[in-house]
Amino acid sequence: MVLKMSRDTKDLAILVFPTFPSIINDVKLSTIKKLKENEIIINKIIQEKYFFSMYLNKPIKASNIISSVVGIKKIEIAFSSSNNIKSIISTIIKIGQKIIVNEKFFIRVISENPNFLPRDIEFIATGLLVERLANKQSRPSTNEEMASKVIRVYIGNVNSYVSWKSLIGIGGNSYGKIKKKAFIIIHNQISLFSLKKIIQMGFFPEILILYWDYMELKNILLSLHQILNNISLRKLKLKLLQSSLLMPERSNLPTDFLLNFLIIDICAYFTNLIDVVLPFNLILHPTWLIDYSINSCIKNGKIPWMPNLFEEDAIFIPLRQNFDNNIQEVPDFTRSKLNKYIDVRNKIQLQIKSETFKKNIKVFSLQKGLLNVRPNYIDNILNSI
Repeated sequence: MVLKMSRDTKDLAILVFPTFPSIINDVKLSTIKKLKENEIIINKIIQEKYFFSMYLNKPIKASNIISSVVGIKKIEIAFSSSNNIKSIISTIIKIGQKIIVNEKFFIRVISENPNFLPRDIEFIATGLLVERLANKQSRPSTNEEMASKVIRVYIGNVNSYVSWKSLIGIGGNSYGKIKKKAFIIIHNQISLFSLKKIIQMGFFPEILILYWDYMELKNILLSLHQILNNISLRKLKLKLLQSSLLMPERSNLPTDFLLNFLIIDICAYFTNLIDVVLPFNLILHPTWLIDYSINSCIKNGKIPWMPNLFEEDAIFIPLRQNFDNNIQEVPDFTRSKLNKYIDVRNKIQLQIKSETFKKNIKVFSLQKGLLNVRPNYIDNILNSI
């Protein structure tokens, strides 16, 4: 059902709640950049204590864009009113009459302003709304959990806001908050999930894509674009390496087994960055492999990060539509195969340390445009290999 509000849209505001109050300024800057990228005009911004409100020329379109920005816990689409009880209650009643039909409702008031008592407003507004909704067979709920419709009211120090729709954000830290780079190799779904996690943690990612063929690279790039759209950046360097250049003839070892050891060695020996990301998970990978990867990285002066080590959902992220393997299967990893890998590993390790290895890596500087299904940089990369 599409809700049509008769109130003037100049009173329609987007309330943005950061994951943590301490990053509110960073989130505000990221949100402004994101909206400008998408040609949304910002008429006014009001900063409250725990959130900020934005008045925009296209608030509904903007709400979907903002909800994908890292560092945002949730957003609310709300109508604003002046900070007096009569105006606040009037706005609650008008919105309640439009969105509540034959259902239990609850009014929840959150106040940052010491001049207003939430319980008083909840009590008065609930009573009046019961009278107005008498013909619609609606009744108040005793608590928020039992209600089928919740009207949330946020009273700030500047304005008050009555929300009629809420969107959950992706959370995390603001982009680049900790001001450190982390090296990550992208080669499958779980590595993409690791990328998403380190971005939410506040790292700047340095990305190397490891791929077998054209189709695999295409699928990785399409999935990668979904993640990059969550951050406000103009330029990013992508490094690409074809796996077959390291293994001209495929070993008799399982591909997944070999790839994971390649990733460990590239993280340990190739990058100059201290922070490296390993896409391992306790459900999908044995503990001896995880121990081995940690020891290898520490031995070479690296700090290994495993952001999805304890993740329970083996499917992880809705990026699987770009892959043939819709379910992450548990790889065939046994410690006995490690000895068989040593000979192959020694040969590959020599390649990783050589200048020839670096020459095999292609570097692309991509410039992100507006949100679209198939951005130009993907075709440019695919056409160059």
